[in-house]
Amino acid sequence: MRQGKHLESYFEVEMSHDSSVKVWRMTDLHDAEMLKGTYVQHMYPWHSHEEISLGLVLEGAIDLRTRSHQGIAKAGSFTLINAEEAHYGTPVNGGGWRCRTIHINPRMVHNTAADLRRYSPASSIAFLGPTFDDPDAARELLELHRRSEAETSALERQSRLVTLIVRLLLRHSEAMATVPARVREPRAVELARDYLVENLGDKVTLEELAATSGVPPFRLLRAFQQSVGLTPHAYQTQTRIREACQMLRSRQPLADIAITTGFADQAHLTRTFKAIMGMTPGQYRDAFR
Repeated sequence: MRQGKHLESYFEVEMSHDSSVKVWRMTDLHDAEMLKGTYVQHMYPWHSHEEISLGLVLEGAIDLRTRSHQGIAKAGSFTLINAEEAHYGTPVNGGGWRCRTIHINPRMVHNTAADLRRYSPASSIAFLGPTFDDPDAARELLELHRRSEAETSALERQSRLVTLIVRLLLRHSEAMATVPARVREPRAVELARDYLVENLGDKVTLEELAATSGVPPFRLLRAFQQSVGLTPHAYQTQTRIREACQMLRSRQPLADIAITTGFADQAHLTRTFKAIMGMTPGQYRDAFR
């Protein structure tokens, strides 16, 4: 029996021919971001999230890739991207997919792992992804997601999320030696990252980054990609989007956000935001009302 058929009774409607998305947040789940979307011919560029992304594909398929792994997530597949893990996604055969995803704070996973006493304090946790088949985890995520839209108690939702995290830790994770990211990366990359963050609204050139970091442009570019998983330009774009998210939560005007974060105009911000976040800035802002 195919995985998609196994979950067929949970499917809501057939996938439409237009992209659509709904996003909301759950304050009782440490501000977990819930997303329900249909994507048609949408392509995610290389990017990463500050949160851990858990997802379930309900229909269609998406090709997900990280720096070290690749997988096709089809109907019934569970998707899992670690915090700060560079990845991108493309539709399979030019089609689309329907999904539900949850972005959760990494602290929830670390605290749950500590309760399990499965990992030593000297290790960090990495989930194995970006996609796998696990009918139990898929059902748990879908039930939790649906209850986030219904009048259910915070206790029930929190219990379901902890149960899901425990299952993923026991079945789909591994321990790694804890080494701070800035210790692992070259000093030149650290300087370049800091410069990009400090000059968020400026048109930074590769020559400026090279001069700041003290290494030639090509060497810096290669070291940056190897260490961060993104080009300096992609990293700057992602950092701008993260700053835009913070400003959207405080309900600042889109035009002001675009100028402050270095986009040409509001339309440029909207296009880039939707490509990376899978939703418009307005949809994201509405989730934080």
